Amino acid sequence: MPKLKNILLQLSLILLFISLVIAIRFEPVTKTFQFDYDEGFNLMKAVLYSKGFSLYSQIWNDQPPLFTVILSKWLNLFGHSIFAARLLTLLFSAILIWCLYQIVFLELGHFPAIVATFLLFTSWLYIRLSISVMIGIPSLALAMLAIYFLYRYKQNYYKIYLILSGGCLALSLQTKLFTVFLIPLILLQILDFCSKTNEIKNNRLFFFKSISLWLISLGLIYSLLGVLYQQFCNQEQLLLTHLKQPPDSRVENFNNLRYLNYMIHQDYDYIFLAGIGIWAIIYQKQNKRLLPLTWLITATLILLKHQPLWYHYYPLLAIPICWLAAYGVCLLYNLFSQNIQKNFQIINIKKLILPASLVVILIGLIIITPPNPRGSVPKNLELMQMILKYKSLTNWVFTDNPMYAFYNDLIVPPEIAVISYKRINSGDLTFAEMLAILNKYHPEQIILTR
Repeated sequence: MPKLKNILLQLSLILLFISLVIAIRFEPVTKTFQFDYDEGFNLMKAVLYSKGFSLYSQIWNDQPPLFTVILSKWLNLFGHSIFAARLLTLLFSAILIWCLYQIVFLELGHFPAIVATFLLFTSWLYIRLSISVMIGIPSLALAMLAIYFLYRYKQNYYKIYLILSGGCLALSLQTKLFTVFLIPLILLQILDFCSKTNEIKNNRLFFFKSISLWLISLGLIYSLLGVLYQQFCNQEQLLLTHLKQPPDSRVENFNNLRYLNYMIHQDYDYIFLAGIGIWAIIYQKQNKRLLPLTWLITATLILLKHQPLWYHYYPLLAIPICWLAAYGVCLLYNLFSQNIQKNFQIINIKKLILPASLVVILIGLIIITPPNPRGSVPKNLELMQMILKYKSLTNWVFTDNPMYAFYNDLIVPPEIAVISYKRINSGDLTFAEMLAILNKYHPEQIILTR
């Protein structure tokens, strides 16, 4: 019964988070036409998949299949509405927030866990990405679930947690491949956990068994889903489109250092707290807490190199920053509590100078940080009315913005479910191929908005 009550409590907290976001962002969730062009691409792929078109062989798709499949089933269950689709992403965001809280709680306790989750919730564009039909947050939520099960494994070394951890990371990779860098970091964490047990001193096979079990779970789940959804039949869509990106210095997203600075500009105060947390980890020689630090360093190096760089990659940095900030808050709290006795009669002023100065700097950073909003894709009302006017005569819509088709319950040729900048820039979709698609489908409406 206590376990059942605990499960119900955790589910209630997740539902409370979803309700809170909907309450404070009700109008954007329900009335914003489109936060990003990726929303239209993801929705159209899901709609086409639900109508029987196959991924990769028919529906052009440069991402793993899992989110498209889940979104398709979700829309069939709750209706083809933008609110229902955004609710699915919000559910994944709630899981991510819950996982971060649980992980920090297991290490530091309730207060630092609350701080970490609050910081992530208020980090740059996190709420916006939590209500956008995009694949980054779902992939990171599943990755954080994998790390959560890993920390549960550390508590009692039950093998089921290793299996669940590997399986969840496989699901994350089948949602978006950008969490692949976590594999070596998690393997190092397993090594660290195993080195703390008495068993490894007597049996070195314990570590190799743990690593093998995790890798087998990861590889098996990933391969099964790949085979099931024909992911391995067309590697050109999944890999070459991302790798064949000729640099264009005129586009801001190809200036990595400048754009990375633009992304973190809103969260300098959180980065300052994270810096204190890094200091605490290194100063106290807490090797078991290196995962968020190695995550932040690795993700930063990748984003400095990867082109183009998109704003929705920022949670890759925000999560470890907020995680490390929890260590910083914990250190500041301990410094204050050690130097101020409970009766407040004995105060060590000299030892309070450092933590007080850090708090003053933090408050200053919060005050001077300017708002850094990002606008949504505008809606053309006249265009919507024209599409609706000819809807009854339309079978196919040829468009570079499939959100217009989605809102009118129309579909686009599966070969152009995604006409993204990345696809055009890589040379994957040419004008000759577009003409061939026009000749094949004879679409009744052609809508070019970009």
